[in-house]
Amino acid sequence: MLCHACHVHLRRDYPYCLHCGTLRKGAVVESFAAPELRWHDAAGERVFPLVKPHTTIGRAPDNDIVLDDASVSRHHARVVRNAEGFHLEDLNSFNGTTLGRRTFHGDWAPLPDESEMHIGDIPLRFAQPRSAAIGSKTMVRGVEHSILLPAGQPETAPTATGPLTARPRRRSGWALKQVPDMRGDQQWVLRNTRTGQYLQLDERDVFLWHQLDGENTVRDLLFAYAQQYGELALPRIERTLRTFAALELVRGVHGQREADKPPLLKRFGQAVLRTLLRTEVSVKGLDRVFSAMYRSFGWRFFTRTGVAGLWLCIIGGIYAMTVASAEQNLFDINGAGIWGAVVIAAGYLFALIVHESAHALAVKSYGRTVTRGGFMLMMGMPFAFVDTSDMWFGSRWSRIVVTLSGPLSTAAIAGMLAATAAWVPVPQVSGMAYQLAFGLYLNTLYNLNPLMPLDGYQALADGLRLPRLREEASAYFTKGIWSDLKAGRRPGIKQIGMAAYGFTAVVGTGLFVLLGFLAWRDRLGGLVEEYLPPGIDVLVIVLGIGLIMFPIWYRLFRKLTAFIKSRKAATAEVTA
Repeated sequence: MLCHACHVHLRRDYPYCLHCGTLRKGAVVESFAAPELRWHDAAGERVFPLVKPHTTIGRAPDNDIVLDDASVSRHHARVVRNAEGFHLEDLNSFNGTTLGRRTFHGDWAPLPDESEMHIGDIPLRFAQPRSAAIGSKTMVRGVEHSILLPAGQPETAPTATGPLTARPRRRSGWALKQVPDMRGDQQWVLRNTRTGQYLQLDERDVFLWHQLDGENTVRDLLFAYAQQYGELALPRIERTLRTFAALELVRGVHGQREADKPPLLKRFGQAVLRTLLRTEVSVKGLDRVFSAMYRSFGWRFFTRTGVAGLWLCIIGGIYAMTVASAEQNLFDINGAGIWGAVVIAAGYLFALIVHESAHALAVKSYGRTVTRGGFMLMMGMPFAFVDTSDMWFGSRWSRIVVTLSGPLSTAAIAGMLAATAAWVPVPQVSGMAYQLAFGLYLNTLYNLNPLMPLDGYQALADGLRLPRLREEASAYFTKGIWSDLKAGRRPGIKQIGMAAYGFTAVVGTGLFVLLGFLAWRDRLGGLVEEYLPPGIDVLVIVLGIGLIMFPIWYRLFRKLTAFIKSRKAATAEVTA
């Protein structure tokens, strides 16, 4: 169900649209907890429930919310509740009212959930109430309003002189939110608001996060963790701290360099290594484009009519493909010639754009942000992507919808092309449509393959509530199940399923790497053998494939060297 005002998905267990604040049809406002305005002053965090039709804000004592600051006018603004939701109205104030990035005088704007506003220089936040089913409010700490630092104190932490005496401190600029989970599991998402990086946490990670105030040492964390959970888990604590530090969320971790930059040559080498491991070209600022697309026409695809039409194209297309297969031949475009090949290539490009746009529009249908998009190289092959990581702040079902929207849109296009191939009498048109439909159906199956880290895998991981399914299953297959069998423990159904998935994932990855190797050997071989003398051509092929396969063999090399070092260290300890 979509909001009738902003067309964003509604929650049936809440009366307002959590995006724009519009009242859901048939809902009774008085039967629910009121939204709130939250801000900080000298007394700490202040909360004001918006129970009145009009809530005035200003410096004068006759306002509902009094903000004693010179930047605030006597009667500065008011929050209005009507049948369309909540709105913020500026009362012709001197310094204006800011909502998000917009500053206005004598005007009004709707109040989405978790809106950040400034009344003069005072920051406030509008928040809809939450129930246990919806999840907790997002806790946000900006760089300029961090509760971790007194005014004027620089954001630094003492350099760690030892692993247990270090005093890690959280950096400002983060957002933490409990992700809804109907099973009652405690899952959290932590976001670096300065870099846009996300990290999924469990309850124990969140406990450690709240202890990082710059006063507690790692030894204090160790004892606090033991008191809370009954175990001395120093390796886990150190691993969690290193993860926080890698995402630039924590300072003062032992071994973390705070100020000195590495030499220029080393920085150049690190940049080359990052490029070889993951070549990516991304564009930011796409959220405005997709927001405009969603408001103008994209929301219609997420209505009941739009969803029904999508499935009609998919199911009808499968039938049409069987009809067309009896008349058409693969790789035969019925004399369309070079222009037929150009049309098919353009069709693939169009389907790729629609696929990624479907992911982005699905993100907008839940009121979330599309952070960026672009292209990346995986084993020398180009892939387009849209960054939907902001959906970690959404529900599990919403993430599944966003993940599957891409391949389902490709299947719908393939279905329409299959119908064209089956019933359009022009041979050239039906021939091109059949070839394109066949390729897009293969693309859909490839994306839905749960063994590859693509859309099907992401949907399966969310459906099973195992965000690291591939890593955990592979680790259990390679180590865990054998340890259980040696110890005489009988694996349960879940363990057997994890081992089976781990086995197929390892084998599938190996086959994918092998096919990539063979494909690039043939491609490079056909080029260099024609222009290079014997002997040199083999060297160029080996170097070319080694460069393309660098992310694969480099990670294997790192694991092998780490294993050798650990064995040498263990041998040295035994000898000593």
